[in-house]
Formats: sequence, structure tokens, C-alpha cells
Amino acid sequence: MDTGTTVPCRSNSSHKPAPLAPTVAALSALLARCTSLAAAEALHARLLRSSRLFGPPIIANCLAAAYSRLGAAPSAVALLLHAPTASANRFSRNILLAALLKSRDLPAARELFDRMPDRDTVAYNSMIRGYVDSGHAEEAFRLVRTMRELGVRPSDFTFSILSSAVCSARHGMQVQAAAVRHGSAHRNAVVGNTLIDMYRRVGLLKYAVRVFWSMNQRDIVSVNSVMSVYKDDGQSSQLFECFQSIRSLGLSIDEFSVSTALSMCTTDEDLAKGDQILALCVKTGLLSHLIVSSAVIDLLCVCDRLADAVWFFEGMAAWDSETCNAMISGYARSGIMEPALSLFLLSLRKGICPTEFTFASLLRCSSCFGLMEQGTQIHALISKLGFEDDVIVATALIDMYCKLGSLNHARILFSRVCVKDLGMWMPIEAKDQNGEYQFWSSHYRYNI
Repeated sequence: MDTGTTVPCRSNSSHKPAPLAPTVAALSALLARCTSLAAAEALHARLLRSSRLFGPPIIANCLAAAYSRLGAAPSAVALLLHAPTASANRFSRNILLAALLKSRDLPAARELFDRMPDRDTVAYNSMIRGYVDSGHAEEAFRLVRTMRELGVRPSDFTFSILSSAVCSARHGMQVQAAAVRHGSAHRNAVVGNTLIDMYRRVGLLKYAVRVFWSMNQRDIVSVNSVMSVYKDDGQSSQLFECFQSIRSLGLSIDEFSVSTALSMCTTDEDLAKGDQILALCVKTGLLSHLIVSSAVIDLLCVCDRLADAVWFFEGMAAWDSETCNAMISGYARSGIMEPALSLFLLSLRKGICPTEFTFASLLRCSSCFGLMEQGTQIHALISKLGFEDDVIVATALIDMYCKLGSLNHARILFSRVCVKDLGMWMPIEAKDQNGEYQFWSSHYRYNI
């Protein structure tokens, strides 16, 4: 019977619901987890197609932060500069400031910083870090004074940045005093570690040790830093006590702890400790680290166990500049020139770049054996690679030419060096031949 109602026909095609657009939180999390530039660019393109890029400011901010983090700071700068002014906020400006500094555009960064209406600690830290990285430490300290006058509270990161910029004892003490006033020096391990390194760098080793013992929280970096201080000061007993206390502090020994301890095993009474540390390296697998391998080679050479050092070196899976330097230095210490030169040439063929210590060891060999020809060839390579202005290399070259009797070459090199340290004067003052002493002594008077 016809009821007069119409029954809808069932369609043969099934309609799937449109996929939901990702939320702002999901997009932000996705951008924060980007691990490749290609992924960030793909997300950028999708956001442009969906017209969501300049909706909530957080999306553009997260994309710019991803670009900056992945090494594409210019892309971050371009993105934020083209963003609508109305959508910019404090976070946008901070990200843009950091991106400009990563692009090494310091003038543009300072211009943006001066125009920012709400400069916070993050903005000040970015600008201070930019000045420090560009070698403008005075500008960084001037900005800190402005920050303090305007009542902006520094963070722990502020003191870490400033510590790395300190070049004088006076500035170092001022930075530590400020860090103590704000409570950062004692409670924050990172700040304490940078203060230890700062005092070590300016030569105030006792102050560095005091910082370490005043810290409420210490990590393995703290212990390694103070061990380096003890090493610089020649305090082997304190260094080994510190090394032995690592486990009692609930920390794990790492490759830097071991290499520092091994480097102090230079006296007869400490050589037994070196064997114990070497056994510990074998047990813990730390010998796989090249920095540890280099220290082991040095230890074996110091103990007059050159054959063991060669056996250990040749059994290594890989070499680097440090391990080759240690082996070349070991040959030089033992008075063996030919294997040192052969290893040097082999390392060059393997693409291992020589360092200033490599050349210093080779030049010492040349001077000890009176090998002028090899010495001049090494000098030519030093000039080609741009090491001639290095103080360590220049000192070794002058020492070699003085010992080989070529005082004219030594004089020319000496006059070219801009910064002269005490080690450079010693081989010169030792040569009182052919009236040359008068030249050096008069030069000495005018340069001290």
C-alpha cells in the first residue's frame, strides 16, 4: 500500500569523513620534534597551503625555532620578518633575535633588541651571548650593567655566559660575587663549573678550588674541571684524591677523568697508579675513547715502554691527531727520528690533520739530530698550513734553528712573531755567538 512517503535511496558510493586538521598543540609538538631541515621545510609548505602559518603566532614561532635549531637561521629570520606585525609577540621577537645572532648579523640584532618594547632576561642573554661569541666582551659587560640598572634579574645562564668571557682576575671576581649574591654559584652545577674554568683560565687556581668545594651540587664535569686545575698546579696527590672520590660522590668515571689522571703519572711513585688506572680502563671499556688511548700512549712512553706503546698504537681501530701526536712525541722522546717522520707522513696520507704539537715534536727531533734538511722541509709545510704564527710552533722553530746554528733564520722568525712568551726567549738568550747576543738582549729590552 502506498503510504505516500518517499524512502531515500541508499547511495552505492561510501563517503569518508574529511580528516580533522591537526590542532595547534599537535603542530607545535611536531615542529619541536623536527630532526631534519627537509621535514621542517615540508611542514612549512603544508602550513602555507592550509593558510595556517600566520594564524596563532605560536605556529610561526615554533617553525622559526625549528629552522634556527637545525642550522637554517636565515630561513628563521626571513619567516619572522615576513610575519604580520599584529601577530608578533615577545616570543617572536626573542626567536628572531636569536636567529639574527646565529646568522652573525650583530648590527641587525642590536637594532631589533633596542626596538623591543619588553626586553626580558631571555633577550638580554641572547644579546650578551652574541657579543661574547663575536669577541666583544666589553659590550657584553656593559649590557649586563644596563640590565641590572633596569631591574632585569639575571639567570643562571647569564653567569655562565659571562664566565666564558672573562679575561682578567678583576672581572672574574666581580662575576663570581654577582653569582653568589643571586644564589647561582652554590646551587647550580653548570654555573659552578664555568666559574672553575674561568678562574683556571685567568690563573687563579686557588680560587677555582674554593669554588669547587663551596658547590652544593657537583657533577662529573665539576670533578674533571678541578682535576684539571690540580694538574695545572702540579698537585698530583690532590688530583688522585679527587679521582678516587668520584665514586663516593655517586658519579661515574668518564674518559676525561681517566685521561687527566693518566697525564699526571710522570714520577716513579705515580707510575704504579698509572698501571692501576690502565687496568680500570680495560675493565670499564674506556680504552675505546681516543683521548684515553692518547693518554695511555703518553704513559707508556714516559715509562720507557716504547715497544708496548707501539704495539698498543698499531692495534687501535682508528687514529686521530692526538694519538698520532702522542706516538710521534714518544719517538722523539726516545731519540728515534725515522719512525716519527714515517708516522707523520702516514697520518697525512690518512687525512689526519697535524696540530701545533705534531710539528713541535718533529722539530725537536730535527734539532736533536742536526737534520737541517728535514727541519726546513717541515718548516715549509708549517708555512703552507698556516701554523707559523702559532706560539708553540714558532718557539719550536726558533729553538731548532738556534741549535742547528742558523741564527739568521731564528732572528727573522723571532722578529715576525707578534706575541712573544718566555719560552721563545730561552733558546735565544742561550746563544751567545758571533755577537748575536747583543741583538737579542737589546730586542729584549724594548719588548718587555
